Amino acid sequence: MTDNQQAAEKGGMPAQGDSALGDRLHVCVGYSCNNNCIFCMESDRDTRFLRLKAQTPEDVRRMMTLDPDAREVMFTSGEPTLHPQLPEYIRMARDIGFPTVGLITNGRRLAYKPYARELLEAGLNHLLVSVHGPNARVHDMLTRSKGSFAQALAGLANMASMRDEFPGLMVHTSYVVNTYNYKYFSEFFDAMRPLRVDQHVFNVMMPDGRGSQNIDTLMARYRDIAEAFRAFSAGLSTEGLSKVFLLDIPYCTTTGLPDQVRGYVERYFHYETGGTVSFGNSGAEQARPGNDGTLMQLSALAGEGSDYDRVAKGVHDAMLRVKRDECAACGFETVCRGVFRSYIERWGWDEFQPVRKDASQGA
Repeated sequence: MTDNQQAAEKGGMPAQGDSALGDRLHVCVGYSCNNNCIFCMESDRDTRFLRLKAQTPEDVRRMMTLDPDAREVMFTSGEPTLHPQLPEYIRMARDIGFPTVGLITNGRRLAYKPYARELLEAGLNHLLVSVHGPNARVHDMLTRSKGSFAQALAGLANMASMRDEFPGLMVHTSYVVNTYNYKYFSEFFDAMRPLRVDQHVFNVMMPDGRGSQNIDTLMARYRDIAEAFRAFSAGLSTEGLSKVFLLDIPYCTTTGLPDQVRGYVERYFHYETGGTVSFGNSGAEQARPGNDGTLMQLSALAGEGSDYDRVAKGVHDAMLRVKRDECAACGFETVCRGVFRSYIERWGWDEFQPVRKDASQGA
């Protein structure tokens, strides 16, 4: 049981976690994608292609062996299943000894059962499939890829059919919450019932990349999302409630939700080609202390083609999120990552009020 699950069971606030890095390594391998999501954070596809196309299998192996504390590896970026060596990378991670070998995917190639089986036999045991609506009308509109919903569900169905054969497999969905889908939580949950999904993770859209470019049309207000999720969760059984999590939303806007659905402070790290992450004029000076090796370590790994910097999730947060002086009085202050600067510039601070921490919670 994680620190945050224990805190939730005690009625406390989410736990900070053991380190700034956490124990999840993201390995970016998807240099292309067969969806074209309107909210994609990786809006510069050409740069991503050039950067990841130059990455070698030996680079990937080194990434997975450099940090002995990493317990989980997730293959991600673009669409990893389009990389011809993904089965080899999964097998490599298994052989290195990772207890959890995962994949973040749009699920479309999993619709081909022989390929899905190949990944499972290679050692895949954690699957996170992006599904952004309860039906093709909503999902395909957001991915701008006709047929993507049908293929994602076919992929989930294939995995469900092999769960008994691969009993260690965990299957999660990832739903990017935005203006066009935040009213469909219940419909989505019902649509997923036959597919043996362990958890549904609802990630509120980050106004970054294309999300930033389309903030006026795509970004739903946090207070509206929280109210819709409150109504949704109120209708769930105890079992159903244990399967849903709302992430990437400031805690102070979610006080009407049960503690156990308010997610956790996600921590992971990955490797970027040297010089890719630049603070520029983002106002993210607070991220610079991470260069001591905690949040960001320059030239942490020597690759075959170039050196790689180790970058923690906290660097991204420090670059894009802000707090105000009043936040210091909030009981969530130590676990809250702040609010996206672009959100505040658009709508201001009115919906964010410090929450008093009940001393009896002890979290």
